[in-house]
Amino acid sequence: MRRAVIRKTAPLILSTTLVAAAIVVLFGCTRRDSAADASGKITITVWDWHAADPSKGVGLWLMNIDREFERLHPNVRIKHDAQSHTEYYQIFKAAAAARRGPDVVMLHQGARVLDQRDSLIPLDKYVTPEFRKQLVGWALSCENYDPNGTPWAVPIAVQGLIWYANKALLRQAGLDPKKLPKTWDEFLAACAAVKKLGKAGIAAGQREGSWGEWFVNDAHYQTLSAADKDRLLRGEIKWTDPKVTLILEKIKQLNDNGCFQKGMMSTPLFPDAGEVFMRGDAAFFLGLLSDVAHWKEFGEILGAENIGVMTCPIFKPGPDADKFPVGGGFAYGITQWAQHPDEAWQYITFIASAENAKTFMTDVGSFPANQGYDRGRVTDPSAKQIDAWIEAGRGEPDLLSRASTEVNDSLRREVQRLLSDQTDVAGAAAAIEKTAAAERARGAVAK
Repeated sequence: MRRAVIRKTAPLILSTTLVAAAIVVLFGCTRRDSAADASGKITITVWDWHAADPSKGVGLWLMNIDREFERLHPNVRIKHDAQSHTEYYQIFKAAAAARRGPDVVMLHQGARVLDQRDSLIPLDKYVTPEFRKQLVGWALSCENYDPNGTPWAVPIAVQGLIWYANKALLRQAGLDPKKLPKTWDEFLAACAAVKKLGKAGIAAGQREGSWGEWFVNDAHYQTLSAADKDRLLRGEIKWTDPKVTLILEKIKQLNDNGCFQKGMMSTPLFPDAGEVFMRGDAAFFLGLLSDVAHWKEFGEILGAENIGVMTCPIFKPGPDADKFPVGGGFAYGITQWAQHPDEAWQYITFIASAENAKTFMTDVGSFPANQGYDRGRVTDPSAKQIDAWIEAGRGEPDLLSRASTEVNDSLRREVQRLLSDQTDVAGAAAAIEKTAAAERARGAVAK
């Protein structure tokens, strides 16, 4: 069986000072590169994490786009500099402090875009009403999370979370793969049945704390209404509220019931947890809709006919209990030190075009922000089901994209402590609320 579908990136353990020094050494020529060279060509330097593997997926898609853009704009050269996903924002902040680095920068949508506003140019003069209408996901790239507000980055991908199931493994465990678990009790029973085979119920990776964040984003529809989410992010509902702590209790219950694979706490979510699922060593995986760890990669390894999709098993029935997170994926912004912002904008809009949206779906297997793609090209059964659920209105914005980076960091940290028995649910919730209260005190409140 072919292994490794998500490229590993060696971790960089650097202090902020060392990162800044490295930026000056590695990217000290960026200003000169961005100017026209002797032949009259302009170089646009692009940073992202996908180009680290240009042989497949988003990395290959971007390389093809670069070549086509250069063909159409012979006076421009695109210089792609891939960065480590793990240390991406630390490296970018050091580059910004030195006013060096990329002209065009990829960012996760939500708080990550708004956190970088001091390093980006507002895109008001570029974004026309017609262009806004072509793309979805503007709310997570605009001031105050207002889709009509000042745009700081252009959404490229639609991202979200969905549960994947290995139907073949469920069949081996004596379960009906056509009837995936819908309730929490059914889900726990399925995990227990698979465990008897010597396999894990859930493939997860919590080394960085990201899996806990994903689960909260996926499960919160059962306990929080849209109005509750707004109130929580404004501080009118506390993170110690039972509507929040019930979600943390479910995470702990999964751990207490032995639903995860051994070593989950030391397993990176990317790529290792996805590989556990693709090796057939776990029945379920909470994965992405696009880019990596999603239906296309899983189908290529396990066979599309063996992959099923489902929403979060229901532990608290309600009108929104069967919804799942759908929102912004990654976006591109232009840095304040870019010497050729007009050409940088041309490049970004080319990436976001309807034609490239089509290849994003067909070649990468990902949902594009530009809705000009032909839905008839979606043939994978899992992708068709996800697309149908989105069209039916079951996809909704997640919870944590609008929370501050500090609150998200606290949640990741506290779930790690919860799963390693260093705290209990009440203690974890209190610690997250303490961080949220400090953020509110300094005015960092979601609008």
